[in-house]
Amino acid sequence: MSVLLPIAAALVIGLFLGCLMTMTYAVAAISRAQERMQRKVRYWQAETARFRQEAERLARLVRIRDVQPTPTSWEER
Repeated sequence: MSVLLPIAAALVIGLFLGCLMTMTYAVAAISRAQERMQRKVRYWQAETARFRQEAERLARLVRIRDVQPTPTSWEER
């Protein structure tokens, strides 16, 4: 009986440490994924703003030059 107690204690401690290490790894992986997603969102927000500015610039040029765009075949339908 005295031999089983240290073995049981080692098993419990090992399971606890294994769970703790697994949780730590999972939290770190989730954190990295969130950072990566935030970077992607910021990138696409910047791209959207850049394209909106370009669209506004082109719209101003069209208004200044009083040019009416001709519709293409798919726009006529």
